Amino acid sequence: VYTDTRIELSGEESAFTMRAGYLAKDEQTIDMNVVVNHWAKKTQCDIEANGALMDASQKVFRGTIDFKNGSADSVGSENETVLMLGEDAVNKTVPLILCAEENVEGTHGASIGELDADTLFYFESRGISKAAAEQIMARAAIDRLIGMTGDSAFADSAAAALGKVLDCCNDGREKQ
Repeated sequence: VYTDTRIELSGEESAFTMRAGYLAKDEQTIDMNVVVNHWAKKTQCDIEANGALMDASQKVFRGTIDFKNGSADSVGSENETVLMLGEDAVNKTVPLILCAEENVEGTHGASIGELDADTLFYFESRGISKAAAEQIMARAAIDRLIGMTGDSAFADSAAAALGKVLDCCNDGREKQ
């Protein structure tokens, strides 16, 4: 899967918000590129990506916030959270903030990690296998974003599609 998004914030106080979720398994590859150009004063962007990489999947996320001349008093934020659930999974997170203007604020961050021993113990002490725990956590990474859409038809469709990809049910039991 490849996505390429370019946003031009050219009107004063214009704004862009992006919430992206992903789940890759087996040997799938996800390649995302997001560029937000701030041209006018008091523009704002907020980029958030959350997902999980399982098995031998790969993901590249490139996020660029570019404060151009004339974009004073603008704000840009970019954050990604990646749950690594495969020993052979490969993650590349490439945040970039470019600045040709004074008096702007740009932030970026990434959280990348695996399920820790305490979390796995918590699940296993409740009869949930490591594989099912990973499925639950992968689902949680996307479910939060689905819930933020405010569109129940889309949320139902996205949740159903996610359920077809994952091997466990909402309650953590493995499918029969």
